[in-house]
Amino acid sequence: MNDTYRPPSTKPAALAFLLAFLFFSVAFIVAQTCVITQLCAWMAAQSSQSAPAFADLQITYDSRIFLRPLQHVLQAFLYLIPFFHTGNIAAIFLTILFASLTAGLLILTAQHAGLPRLSGWLLVALFLTSPSVLSAVLSASGVSILVFFLALVFLHLTTWKNHAYWLALVWIGLGVSLAVLAQFSALFFLILPMLAALVIAFRHQPENIYYAENALWIMLTPLLYVFIVRFFFGYVLEGDPFAFSQFESSFLQDAPLKQSLALPILPRLAQFFNHTLTYIWLTNPAFTILSATTLILALVKRQLFPLVYLLALWVPPLLLRSSAQSGLYDPAAVIANLLLLSSLLLAVACAVLLKKNRWIFLLPALLLLAAWNGLQWILVL
Repeated sequence: MNDTYRPPSTKPAALAFLLAFLFFSVAFIVAQTCVITQLCAWMAAQSSQSAPAFADLQITYDSRIFLRPLQHVLQAFLYLIPFFHTGNIAAIFLTILFASLTAGLLILTAQHAGLPRLSGWLLVALFLTSPSVLSAVLSASGVSILVFFLALVFLHLTTWKNHAYWLALVWIGLGVSLAVLAQFSALFFLILPMLAALVIAFRHQPENIYYAENALWIMLTPLLYVFIVRFFFGYVLEGDPFAFSQFESSFLQDAPLKQSLALPILPRLAQFFNHTLTYIWLTNPAFTILSATTLILALVKRQLFPLVYLLALWVPPLLLRSSAQSGLYDPAAVIANLLLLSSLLLAVACAVLLKKNRWIFLLPALLLLAAWNGLQWILVL
């Protein structure tokens, strides 16, 4: 595995994190105090939608807390500090924290791809000005926790592909394991990225089988520890190794999806994909356009990885739309935030494919995303 690659400096990412944390904190304070304009009214409405399950969480400081999703575990430790006893401040803090960490990851995404520093800051600006991101933060929904760990996996998958740097596998493994802790169904979102990383390991040095085996165990070890701990606590405390899954809420499917379940398999699939593609298009048309562009560029350049990467980004929203058991978080909020993140990642991926002509694609892609953010604000206000 490659030990010569030097990851980029984390100072710009740390600065992006601090600026994002300040921005979201100020936005939340404004949402509590400002009631004059329509923007204030919208922000206040988002802020009033905090999930009661988080606000009214009853914490018992014993081993049973480890059966709960990651957000509840983190809140339990925050509640040891008197400051976080007020209202829903613990959930608010965690949501802002992880949304800000995602902003830092976007800077690293541009750096790992070898893009100019300005492009990373443009990605952060698009992320901060998205109504879906701001809505998730103000409502303290915790969606940003799951999105951050998914972003961690997708970022380091490309780092592993481009640089074969072993530490990227560690981050992939940690991202997968913590995403599963945040929401168990995330395991199904991330099977494809892990398989892709393993295949890349085989292709790098096919004559050395231990190379690929080491890559597999580096990724799987954190996930195995998560399952062992969860199964152990579940079996010992509740008599059921899957007791942790009972703490994740379920969301019912909407009417068109329910109706499609009564159809034969082929019409059911046709109706599902038609309904889902329409939903994704209406949620974030920029993602659909960038997906089509990535597909065309990958075929023209005869590159397989962008196609796998594109499929990996499509799997989470497809699974969230197809499953009645969507997990702890509102699937609509997760999909909206994931589509924005995926759009930003695809913009970088396509720019890398074009090499010397990166800005020919990157600039229109960023303008497209900015236009969609602007249109969303018009619709909101």
